[in-house]
Amino acid sequence: MKSMIKKAIALLMFAALSLSVAGCGGTASNLEITDMDIAQARGIMGGISNTDDMSAIELLGMEDDEVADFFKQYGYSIDGAAFKNGLDGWMSLREEFGKIKGISEPTMTSDAKEITATFVITGEKRNGKSLVVINDKGKITSITTSADYTLVEDMSKAGLNTLLGMGTTFVILILLSFIISLFKYLPGSGGSKAKEEMRSAPVDNAVSQIEKREELAAEAEDDDELIAVITAAVAAYEAANGGSSSDGFVVRSIRRHY
Repeated sequence: MKSMIKKAIALLMFAALSLSVAGCGGTASNLEITDMDIAQARGIMGGISNTDDMSAIELLGMEDDEVADFFKQYGYSIDGAAFKNGLDGWMSLREEFGKIKGISEPTMTSDAKEITATFVITGEKRNGKSLVVINDKGKITSITTSADYTLVEDMSKAGLNTLLGMGTTFVILILLSFIISLFKYLPGSGGSKAKEEMRSAPVDNAVSQIEKREELAAEAEDDDELIAVITAAVAAYEAANGGSSSDGFVVRSIRRHY
């Protein structure tokens, strides 16, 4: 059954290839666009657009070399991975297009390296286009399909993508901030030590002020004692030398030299 499906697809594209070769002339630009180039583009596009779900699953499950060999026997030169990517892209957009009303004839353009066939797709829900790229060796190397969206739809998608990106970024930043805030509870992180230092700072300051006051008070008491000793010594000296009194003697200040 699966072999019959693959053969049906191949025969459909082979028929398109044969008709194209018989009825089309080449155009020339940088690379010459041959009848075979046009026929290959038509045939591959016809095969992809008519592939059903079962056939698509079977083809996508094949190896790239197997796909290339499968189409080679029907006259197509195509990269297996390019065909699978093109088929997968088409299948993912079928619901966007809705029922296909028509696929235009290819618009062929070329440059010095490759030839591009552009197909305009008319769908029941929306239109689009498919591009088939052929290299300078006549081998299909890329098949891409895109849908046409309105400006409002494009802006809506862009806005949604922006919101998702920004939202993801903010969520990650919030999560990182939360994780960092937990570091202070880890042993040896320094958070507890800093908190204890903050708590003990006012107490240490008060103790320091009390110690300074005690030192000043002790110095004042020492000064009073020293003044009394000096006064007594001066009085004794006066008495020993015939002086009468030390009432006129007053110690104004004492300077300490350390």
